Amino acid sequence: MRPPLATRWPGSPDHAESAADRPAGPSPDFAWWRTTRFGLFLHWGPSSLSGGEISWSRASLGSDHYDSLPRRFNPVNFHAADWVSLAKDAGMGYIVLTAKHHDGFLLWHSWTSDHTVENTPFARDVVAELAAAAKEAGLPFCIYFSPGDWKDPDCRHAVHNPRFVERMHNQLTELLTRYGRIPLVWIDFDGWPNPSPPAETAALIRRLQPGVLLTNRLEALHSDESHGRLGPWGDYATPEQFVGAYCDAIPWETSMTLGDQWSWKPNDSIKSLRLCLEILSRSVCGDGNLLLNVGPRPDGQIEPAQACRLREMGAWLKTHGEAVYGTRGGPYMPDRHHGSTRTSEAVYLHVYADAPETLELPPLPLAVKNARLLDDAPVRFTQTAKGLAVRLPAAERDGSVNIIKLTVDGDPLSLPAIAPFSRTGSLAYRRPAVASSSIAPLFMHGAEAAFDDDCATWWTPGRDEEVASGLAGYAFPHLQNLPDHPVFLRGGWLRVDLGEARPVRKAWLSEPSSPHYRPVEAWRIACADSEAGPWRAVASGTAIGSAREVEFSASITARHFRLEVAASGRPALAEFQLFGATAS
Repeated sequence: MRPPLATRWPGSPDHAESAADRPAGPSPDFAWWRTTRFGLFLHWGPSSLSGGEISWSRASLGSDHYDSLPRRFNPVNFHAADWVSLAKDAGMGYIVLTAKHHDGFLLWHSWTSDHTVENTPFARDVVAELAAAAKEAGLPFCIYFSPGDWKDPDCRHAVHNPRFVERMHNQLTELLTRYGRIPLVWIDFDGWPNPSPPAETAALIRRLQPGVLLTNRLEALHSDESHGRLGPWGDYATPEQFVGAYCDAIPWETSMTLGDQWSWKPNDSIKSLRLCLEILSRSVCGDGNLLLNVGPRPDGQIEPAQACRLREMGAWLKTHGEAVYGTRGGPYMPDRHHGSTRTSEAVYLHVYADAPETLELPPLPLAVKNARLLDDAPVRFTQTAKGLAVRLPAAERDGSVNIIKLTVDGDPLSLPAIAPFSRTGSLAYRRPAVASSSIAPLFMHGAEAAFDDDCATWWTPGRDEEVASGLAGYAFPHLQNLPDHPVFLRGGWLRVDLGEARPVRKAWLSEPSSPHYRPVEAWRIACADSEAGPWRAVASGTAIGSAREVEFSASITARHFRLEVAASGRPALAEFQLFGATAS
């Protein structure tokens, strides 16, 4: 069983995976970031003139046309104080600005390049103005920075081209020495291996801003790694455009767009208030942060519909913020109907609009003294040794995320996470599991992802570290779209411990459908009485697909079960569940 939450990140053994090779210096300062839980992401620049996605539309528009957009960039209605004021109205606790995206355009005055805001009709230093406004308002100001630069001919022209690395490091030095305290640097990756040595870039950032938080994308080779692998230099994981799974072993932050794309898009579709609040709630209930993005218009204003939505979120947080700010996720892991957050004094149940009137929850090891909505209205509950039942009729709900505060006898932070009841009745549900390797063993893609009754999470094998250590610069391709690249392992195994010998009649297997993975071409299920074996094969086959039921020729009684898979490229497995003879 996992240790109680209070012993986990940062500084826990689980966090050592990223800290082992870290240069000596101050530890990353997580306190402010974990307290705020909610930040504003800003993707902006001359690309907004096209209405296309920042950087990525350079290919569809043509590089000459895209690179000429700065000549028309004149956002006369940009007022940094307005952006900061909106962030505060939304209940956000920090701001992250795309100071430099993959297109190489710099939103500050720099002597390293002519491709900057200084050489536009606008000419003003956006980073300077926003940093000053944020400081005046007491909001941490953070920067997004892409090491890649698709306009710079030196970028990836050679392996770790020294001319480019020096230029890029000078840009980081400008950003991290001119504008005061920068507590977080949101390094991105563009699908290719990093054009600079990650260790050198990380060391520079940490030297210039001691205690800084750094994303995990300096060495990422694939989206799975940026979603869940910290690596030697990252401080937190960065699932993108989806809410991460529950994880209290390492810190994480979901980044998500309020509309359909990161940069401004005419007539963009804005997420509903209910969906925005659920995304925020599911993030913090999973023990993560939410970095919610808006793309300001070409004139410098934030789209009124997006500004309105953010203020609506802020209004909700004014009455429900105690269930968000300064909390940790759990003790109940989220499911489709609810989540929970906790402090040392209370548990907050987050009840979603489609939840049944009565929530049936697993047992809570602390006595519940009372249950109330945050407007102080009482909520009926029943607590027994078998579980906790909480009733919230539809007439008492507000149509979005409802918060029930449970006052308990004891410290909720002392509890290990509590998994939801199994939806399938699998004998392997959330049982202790290990894998031959994993691309992200502590978050999102570890062995446990195949035993959680959730096809939206999956295990995928790790990478060949010897091959990975040689990847650098332009000599290697866009690996995210190359599941057959030799850096990715092409098979592996999952092993689950049922706790005791159990009779098993069938298995259920599922693969995610994605061009980033190759279908399993051969699989085998084996069982054993101990981890050391001997292992007895009980079933085998070729394809798995989205749903494969495997009925054994006879009931198999064993404690340990193992699934072995092989493919022509990197495989992935969403579920490996086991059922007894009475399972439906």
